[in-house]
Amino acid sequence: MEFPKIYKDKDADLQLIKDKCVAIIGYGNQGRAQALNLRDSGIDVRIGLREESESRVKVDKEGFISLSIKEAVENCDILSILVPDQVMGEVYQDYITPNMKEGQTLLFSHGYNIHYRVIQPPAFINIVMAAPSGAGTELRKRYIDGSGIPGLFAVHQDRSGDSEKIVLAYCRAIGITRSGAVKSTFKEETETDLFGEQIIITGGIPKIIQLSYKVLLEAGYSPAVSWLVCYYELKTIVDMFHSEGFKFMNAAISDTAEYGGITRGRRVISKDVETNMKNALEEIQSGAFHLEWKKEYDKGYPLLAKLRQEEKELPIEAISQYMLKELFGDK
Repeated sequence: MEFPKIYKDKDADLQLIKDKCVAIIGYGNQGRAQALNLRDSGIDVRIGLREESESRVKVDKEGFISLSIKEAVENCDILSILVPDQVMGEVYQDYITPNMKEGQTLLFSHGYNIHYRVIQPPAFINIVMAAPSGAGTELRKRYIDGSGIPGLFAVHQDRSGDSEKIVLAYCRAIGITRSGAVKSTFKEETETDLFGEQIIITGGIPKIIQLSYKVLLEAGYSPAVSWLVCYYELKTIVDMFHSEGFKFMNAAISDTAEYGGITRGRRVISKDVETNMKNALEEIQSGAFHLEWKKEYDKGYPLLAKLRQEEKELPIEAISQYMLKELFGDK
């Protein structure tokens, strides 16, 4: 196997964007974190917001110059679009595309809208991506403590001839290259990110926790004991293999746990599960998931609202709130 290059701070020249103005469009979790990190790296930052945005008070309080999106686009060199995927196309069409100038750099932290052609920018700008592998809160936290979280970068359109250097400088400014940045493409980032979310991070892991708790509860076991083994102990194991790999984890646990985990794990995560994973990936690759999500957004999120309510009513929610408060409420 040929291992990819991991780009570090030494591979990124921060000076390339020191004389540029960066507009952060949107001030949610990721927008706020990137704006703060950029400012702390000595970059000139402006925040572009819609007129009705509730974030304006917070932006002003934290010492940033807040502008309309139109003003931000007109006055900045790098336009970092950090609004939610489902509204990004509208924001781009209404506020950004009429005001862009030749030579600007349009930056994304997720390739979704470019890959699915919701946004189709002109040929006279750079199109790049700097995608932290984590939430904005973690990006900011790790920047403050002097480390960083890894991430991806990509160049979709190189108008200026130095787009890769520009996006690497941006990655350094928000802290990605402290840990390491991996070169990717908009297609690869979009499809793998959606797959990881759906199958592992927000899909598979939460669902297997919820279902395993339900099985123990229905078998008559104590809610508290069932919660400890199905919910709480997960973090210990994740921390273990996250630090040094699965081999380290298997060496650290008991032989009983290792044998039972491998044999029963292969039974639970069966060929049917693998087939369902492949089907989910095909829906992502074909654009079927994108069209499904677009339809859900257009209708006002009826299914999502129903699913959210169902999640709140799962038995594990009540015991989780109780146990977390009793165990860690004073911290």
